[in-house]
Formats: sequence, structure tokens, C-alpha cells
Amino acid sequence: MRTDMQPDRILHTDDLTIGYDSDLISGIELNVAPGRIVTLIGPNGSGKSTLLRTLTGQLEARGGCVYLDGRDMSGMNVLDRARDMSVVMTSSVRPRMMTCREVVAMGRYPYTGRFGKLRKADEKIVDHALELTGSAEVSDRFFDRISDGQRQRVMLARAICQQPRVLILDEPTSYLDIRYRLDILNTIRTIADRDSVAVVMSLHELEPAMRISDTVVAIGDGHILRTGTPQEVFEESFIRRLYGIEGRDISLLGPGPWMEGERTVPVGQDASDIHGTGARAIMIQGTMSGAGKSMIAAGLCRIFAQDGYSVAPFKSQNMALNSYVTSEGLEMGRAQVMQARCCKREPLVCMNPILLKPTDDSGSQVIVNGIPVGNMRAAEYFRYKQQLVPEIQAAYDKLAGMADIIVIEGAGSPVELNLKKNDIVNMGLARMTDAAVLLVGDIDRGGVFAQLIGTLDLLEPDERARIKGLIVNKFRGDIGLFKDGIEILEKKGHKPVMGVVPYLDIRLEDEDSLSDRFSARTKRDFDICVIRFPRISNFTDMDVFEQVPDLSVRYVDDPDDVGDPDILILPGTKNTGGDLEWMKQQGLDAAVISYARAGGVVIGICGGYQMLGMRISDPDGVESGATVCGIGLLPVATVMNREKTRTEYIGYIPAWKGVLEDMNGMQVTGYEIHNGVTALVGRELFDTEYGDCVPVPDADPSECVYAPDGTGCNRGNIYGTYIHGIFDEEGVAPRLISLIAAHRGKNIDVSMMRGHFDESEDMYDKLAEHLRACLDIDAIYGMMGIVRP
Repeated sequence: MRTDMQPDRILHTDDLTIGYDSDLISGIELNVAPGRIVTLIGPNGSGKSTLLRTLTGQLEARGGCVYLDGRDMSGMNVLDRARDMSVVMTSSVRPRMMTCREVVAMGRYPYTGRFGKLRKADEKIVDHALELTGSAEVSDRFFDRISDGQRQRVMLARAICQQPRVLILDEPTSYLDIRYRLDILNTIRTIADRDSVAVVMSLHELEPAMRISDTVVAIGDGHILRTGTPQEVFEESFIRRLYGIEGRDISLLGPGPWMEGERTVPVGQDASDIHGTGARAIMIQGTMSGAGKSMIAAGLCRIFAQDGYSVAPFKSQNMALNSYVTSEGLEMGRAQVMQARCCKREPLVCMNPILLKPTDDSGSQVIVNGIPVGNMRAAEYFRYKQQLVPEIQAAYDKLAGMADIIVIEGAGSPVELNLKKNDIVNMGLARMTDAAVLLVGDIDRGGVFAQLIGTLDLLEPDERARIKGLIVNKFRGDIGLFKDGIEILEKKGHKPVMGVVPYLDIRLEDEDSLSDRFSARTKRDFDICVIRFPRISNFTDMDVFEQVPDLSVRYVDDPDDVGDPDILILPGTKNTGGDLEWMKQQGLDAAVISYARAGGVVIGICGGYQMLGMRISDPDGVESGATVCGIGLLPVATVMNREKTRTEYIGYIPAWKGVLEDMNGMQVTGYEIHNGVTALVGRELFDTEYGDCVPVPDADPSECVYAPDGTGCNRGNIYGTYIHGIFDEEGVAPRLISLIAAHRGKNIDVSMMRGHFDESEDMYDKLAEHLRACLDIDAIYGMMGIVRP
């Protein structure tokens, strides 16, 4: 019975276990397509011949199945097998008193009927096989009187004479001199290409294996260690480990092609100086969103930089609400900014050429090379994204010309099967950049075996071959208890585990709204309450506060949870009008007003600043196209415009009043990134005062400190600003906390607080130290073809 009708494979195995008296190799998944040559390599005794004997049925499988054209071979008789598969094994029987022509003619017997009589057509096929293999000259000699090399050619002629669909060869070039070895290899390649014969063979000689094979399977230590194209398998560091010759002088063997492909980049030297434009790439993919890709990528960036390499991060497409403005005045995702700093590089937009900023549940603003190109629904973008491939390639090539190593981060999962078509972020990008891939699973969420093995199982064979190692992330407890888990993953996944990473409580900038911080509910001595908008953005503005043990940062979406915090913050949002209406529906606007009337400190940043004003007009339809009333705590109004403000900012706090008056003149740094222009009502943009929008009592412009440069507006204890990162400069956040704590009769220790940059640098070094202790860094270098001194 046929169990598999896939046209792209003629021979395949399913969870195959091989061996004689005990299991030698388990979990073998082999796929061989018509016209393709699959070559087994590995040291003596690794199991190459045992696997070939099991594929042919000469040796019974100890588990699993072998399928020939979709049929379970265990249910096929010898004649059925012989019509589709021919075999040449090194220890084949040596028939006595038979001429070489008679031996070759045996290949026709599956077709000659019960009396074994050859027809003229059969005789012609025998003649052709003898000529093709260079065996015609010995055709009349007895088979047991010729040399081993000549016997090898005759046995190949017999296999060809059989006209198989699958050809199994065990060391077909053994005993052959250089001339006949070349002839045999050319013959194998010819019948594969011309007749679409699938070839599975073992070879000890690595040079021909590299040159003739479509797929190489490396076997060692009881495992399939690597499967892929010759370029993927033949890396010097891997080949040395496979054959146990690490550190040995191999000059007597002469240079091999597998050494020519090695790209050893000396510390501090640009890769392009040695190998032309380009860099070695390692890609971090995850089993799901939140598996820890960004953290692993960041840690590797810092490790490679510490080791003296020129490193750059890359993520082709990032969907995130946290963004940043570069010195070029262009917008990119915060995760790649953080990774660039781990690399000790200035963030460049080519590190994240495509940024998607969700505007609602099914649409996003599309930003290409740092510039918005418009808002798109999901289906529209899915059709559009293939046009972005040249932009992605150009961005990557730019980075590749300036770095030794590029650390690429994938997105979500590589096996979202409904989204894989025209993929530009996971395996599609890995293929484009020829990157080795590490797959990260999150054990903290549970189901890490299903995550990793399931992902591997759903990948296509060529994609699976790109996975060079697995990482188990966020492990809690005694790692020694997971030793069996590692063995299970390696046995079932056929991929080495590069390490188990213990859970690390470290403050890194989050990529999107999947952050664990949003679940925090505990109030501490000093409490900061942040309104959690549905489209919240750039909540990294609050990162600096997390240094203080006695301080809590809570994100709330219910007015009952606001309470009486020490600071109430309205953060940035990707949809100011939409999130303002949401606030009103939730009753959060009333909670903010009530808190402000009681003298509380309210800070609005970017979209939050716009909401604190009197009204927001959208004449160009940037968001909703409507005019909506703001909360009315500040006497300003905003007009949305299509041109987005994107600029870095260095300046000083203006003459603020209220609790924060003593901060006047402090230097602040950050960036602006917003649609809309905000000004005092009745000035500049606005002819009328409040229109239909009613201000909160006492919101008098004459009492307002207003600065048009982005630092915004202040009235009493209400502060609005367009500056993201306004708290990050050294000394700003401690002063802010100390002033408010004193006002509320509290004593909060802020002596441990540092500027965001310095504190982040410590975190990056801590992360690198953590990963060095639990990952096989030398093996990861080896995946990129880099041999460390």
C-alpha cells in the first residue's frame, strides 16, 4: 500500500533505527528525490554501510520504516525491489566461473521472465552498461580473475544494467585509480541527471563527495550530525570534529576543497578584505514569539564584539510599537538599536529595513528604510512584501560590507505555514543570506520538546538542513536534571543542543507588547502608574525606573487600578485618537482628571502629551480623519499631519513649575517621532480657543510654560513632552523621583540609579557573561566557519 505520494521523493525513511545486535543510529529521516545524489560521509564504523544495507533490505530495520516510491519496503518481495532499486556493496558476493559480461547481464533478470533468456534489447543494454563503466575490455574474462578496481566497475555496470530508479552504492570509487575514479563519478552524475535516477552512496573521499553531491549526510557518534548542501556541511571546523582531527597538522593531506570554503576572519580585520564584500552570518530563529530571540541575538552580538570582531545586527522586518530615530533622522525598531549597542555600533536603519507599527488589530503603518510609505491592511501587505526583497538585500549587503559577522534575528516562528509563502523574515531570509540558523525554544512556557521537535518536523528538508543547533532558553532549576532532555532533543531532532540558558532576570529593551512587565500589579513604596493603551508604543521610556528596588511600574487598563500613584504617565501610542476614545470608554480619562485635580503628577509623552490637550484634529485622515476632544488638562491643541517628525534631541528642561521646578535647566537627550504639531490654543495654528471642547477648570494658557522645541507644555503638576527618552540622561530620573518622593513625604533611595546608557552597558556585559557560561560559543563560531585562535 502506498502511504506517501509526494512526487519530490522516491526514497524516504520515517524514524528509522539501524544496527545489528543493538541500536546504532535512531530517528533517521532521509529524503531522496529523483535525479539527486545523496552522499553519506563519516569515520569508519560510524554506520554508513549499515544504513545502506538497511535501505536495501539486506539488513532488517530495528525500528521505523523505509519507503520506496511511497511503499513500505518491508512488504515488498525481492523482485519488486529489484525493479526499482539496484545495489553495489563493497562486500558483494564474487560469483565464480562467470564472465564479467554474464555478471553484468544479471542486472536484466528482473525483466527476463522465468527462464532468464536475454532478448536483443537486453543484450544492447548490457553492452551499453559495459561501455559506460569502462568494463568492455574485461567482459570476456572471469570475474574472480580480475582486480578489485575492475570488479568495482563491473558491479556498477550490473547495477546500471538493471535500469533502476534508485541506485545504492557503497564506496563506488574504492580500489580505482584516478582515471577510472573520474570515469565512475562522471557516470554516476550522468545517470542521475539524464535518467533521473536517485543515488544514495557512501564515500570516504571528501573531495569527490563535495563536488558531486546534491545533499551530504554526515554521520558520527551514533547520530546524523549534519544534513545539507556541500557548502553547508563542508566547513573545516565541523569536518575536523567529525573525523576527530581537531588541532592536528593535516598538511600531508594537501589542501582540500572543504578547506578552501573556510572563512577564517582574523580579529579586527574586515571580512571583505579577505573574502570580498560580505560577512559571516548566524541567524537566531525561535519556536514562537517571546522565545528569547532578541536576547540571544543581543548576547551573541556583545560576545563577538568583545572577541574583537566587527559585528552588526540585522532583522529584515520588525513588527513593533517601540521605535527609535537614528542620527540619519530615520525610524527603526528598538530591538535592533539595543543589539547595535551590544555590537558597540551606532544604530543604522539598514539594520532593520522594514518596520511595521500596528495601528489596529489588522493594519499597520509600513516603514521602509526608515520612512513611512503608508498604512496597509494585513492582506494588502502580504501581497506587497515581495516587492521589498531588493530593499532587504540592499540593506544586508550594506551591512555585509562593514562587518565581519552579522547576527540576524528572525520573527515569530519559521513554521507559520499559512504565512510561509514569500517569507522574508525567517527561512526565506536565511536562504537569501546563506546563514546558519540556531533555533531557540522557551522552556519556561512549557512544551519545549513539542516546540523544538515540532518546528523541525514542519520545516522543509532544505530548511531543516540550515538549523545547525538548538538552544533551550529560560530554564529554571537544576540544569543537571535536564541531561536526559538534551539527549532526547538530540536523538529526536537530529540536531546538537548548543546549550541550556538559565532564566536571567535582566532589563533589556522589549521589542513589542508581549512584555512580561504588563502583568506586574504589586505596588511598592514609590509607585508609577502607566496607562496601558491598546496601541502603546515606546514604553521603553520607563525602563530607567526599573533600577530602583523600592519602585513599582504598573501598567493599567482599568480605572479601578489607578489608585493614588506617585506619578501617572500617559505613554506614547501609535493611534492617538483611537486610544483616546478607548480611554473615555474605559473611564480612564475621568480617573486621570480626578488624580490631577488632587495635585498628582501627570506626565504625557508624545501621544500621551497630545491627549492631555484640548483637542486633536485630523484633517488629512492620518488616523481617523475626525476632530476629537482631549482630556483638557493642558491648554494646547494638536493638528495631525502626514509628514512625520523624526529627529534626535539634545536640549534642556524649560522653566517648569510645580513639583519638578528644581529640574529646570537639566540637560535631556532623546528623540521625537510623531505625526502632528502641537501649540497653545489661540496661538500659531489655531484661530479659535477651545471650540466644542471644554477645558478642565483653571486650564489657563497664561499659567502654562510652553516650549515649541519638543519639551512641550507644563501647567502646575501636569507635564507634556514629545521627547522619548527624556528620563534617560544621567541624573534626570533620580532627581525626578527624589523631588516627587519628598513632596509626598517619602524617602526613596536612588543612589543606585545610573544613566540609561551606562546601566544598559552593564546589562549587555552581564548577558554576554551569562551566555558564555552556558552556550558552546566555539561551536557557534564553527557554524559560521570561523576558527578561533
